Amino acid sequence: MIHVMGRRMKEVTKRLSAVKDYALVATAAILAYSLIGLVGLFEEQFSRVMSVASYLSWHNLFEFTGVLVCLTVFLVSYYTYNQTRNLRPIFLGAVLMTIGMLDAFHTLSYKGMPTFLIENDDANRATTLWIISRLIEGAGFFAVTFINTEVKSNLNRKLFWIVSTGFSTLILIITTYYPGFFPPMYIEGSGLTQWKICLEYVVIILFCFTTLRFIAEYKATKNRTMILLCISLVVSIFSEISFVLYDSVYDIYNYLGHIYKFVSFYFIFKANFINTVQEPYNKLYLAKQELRKYADNLDKIVQERTLELEKLNKKLMEDLEYARDIQKAMFTLHHPDWQKVRFEAKYYAAERASGDFYNVFKLDDNNIGFFIGDVSGHGVPAAMLTVFLNQTIRALVEVEKNDVAINPSKVLENIYRSFNNTNFSENVYIVMLYAVYDVNTRRLTYSSAGLNAIPILIKSSGYIQEIEMNGFPICKFIDYYSGDYKNHILDLDKNDKILFYTDGLVEAQNTDKCFYGKDRLEKIIKNNINLSSKELSTLISKNVFEFMGQRKLKDDITFVIMEVVE
Repeated sequence: MIHVMGRRMKEVTKRLSAVKDYALVATAAILAYSLIGLVGLFEEQFSRVMSVASYLSWHNLFEFTGVLVCLTVFLVSYYTYNQTRNLRPIFLGAVLMTIGMLDAFHTLSYKGMPTFLIENDDANRATTLWIISRLIEGAGFFAVTFINTEVKSNLNRKLFWIVSTGFSTLILIITTYYPGFFPPMYIEGSGLTQWKICLEYVVIILFCFTTLRFIAEYKATKNRTMILLCISLVVSIFSEISFVLYDSVYDIYNYLGHIYKFVSFYFIFKANFINTVQEPYNKLYLAKQELRKYADNLDKIVQERTLELEKLNKKLMEDLEYARDIQKAMFTLHHPDWQKVRFEAKYYAAERASGDFYNVFKLDDNNIGFFIGDVSGHGVPAAMLTVFLNQTIRALVEVEKNDVAINPSKVLENIYRSFNNTNFSENVYIVMLYAVYDVNTRRLTYSSAGLNAIPILIKSSGYIQEIEMNGFPICKFIDYYSGDYKNHILDLDKNDKILFYTDGLVEAQNTDKCFYGKDRLEKIIKNNINLSSKELSTLISKNVFEFMGQRKLKDDITFVIMEVVE
């Protein structure tokens, strides 16, 4: 409701402002019309008071003021043209430059002025220059209304002053040395000719049409520059009416016409000042105010945005923690009561969610299955792959029963085919080992899918060695490789151990960026051969993190120690 009322108030304010602007134009017309009616009452007094010399002084003042305005408008448009490339201002400036030069020639040619190229002994040359200047003003301003304010020009700016100067000079030469080229405009002893009067009416009509078009433009854009130009044109209309009424070039109507022209050019100057000087500064001021307002609120905005980001980050961290808890629940080694074999596992994630995985589970009374491996990448995407892998193996164990689950190569083949039926990117892959241990025969059957960390067999006699292992990674390659995996068999003795691990263990780095390495791992094992699987796993973990010092994990570390016991 408040928003609607505010919008209506703005609309009412705009309408009142428009009415005020229209009233200014109407007031200018009324005042100019009234003054023409009044000056006739003072014609005799004016003739007695205003001598020819005084008249010429006033005439020169009025005319050269107008010339100065024309020159100013042209120079402003000329020197801003290369930046704006706007056609309307430079065209209007060229029109006013032409008018200013013709008005200057008119002033210097006025009857009673000193010699200007020829003797100024009659008023025809000055009057001809005057009416040509007014025709150019009427036609030029009318043409300006058809040039959109957004129209750009590629013309060289020099062309505009060359044309203005050349045309004005040509008119001066013709009116001075070829006076018969144009019809006479003023005849000494008779006054104004019909040609002059008719052309004045043509100028008045052009001014009227131009005023209507500027009013229409104001109605569409609410640009107050148009109102100032309308006032200028309205005053110019009455100026031309005054120049139709005079009998002598020194009488009161001629004088009033020059006053009107002076006032008209004042409004042209004001419109140009507002448009080219005042308005840009107003925009700059408003921009500064907006920047200041924004700067005052910047700390508050930054604080609000920071709180929002902190909330989002907290929510993200909570989600990642939840994902990590789910993943840990899937890959946490519970200690089942297996009398003939023991497993110890360590699992350290480089990020909140890991790309390493492992699991140990009972297949039947005689067989225990387990797997360990790594997926490409880290974080949440890698964790999603481990979830896929865990679910796939669980389905094989639960649905296929022992037919597939106790055959490691078949398990890997099923995982390979399932992976190739997913929408995972071709850039991701899985390396892993799947094994089945028969607790009665102490036989370990295993198959590798590209696990790049070869397990270490630790014999009870103190001898250690890497076990045989090869295989192809789980990846999107089924068009070229069918997924045939090979089983390996390893017979174990009492108290034998096997260390299964991912590459993050041997690739852990210290502050000097040196790798922990396989040699250091084997040395720890050899020196502590008689430790239980639990004690050995704790020792390896401690040794790795002491080696790393303050350096953070760059890759996940996972290892599982299997120990044969009785």
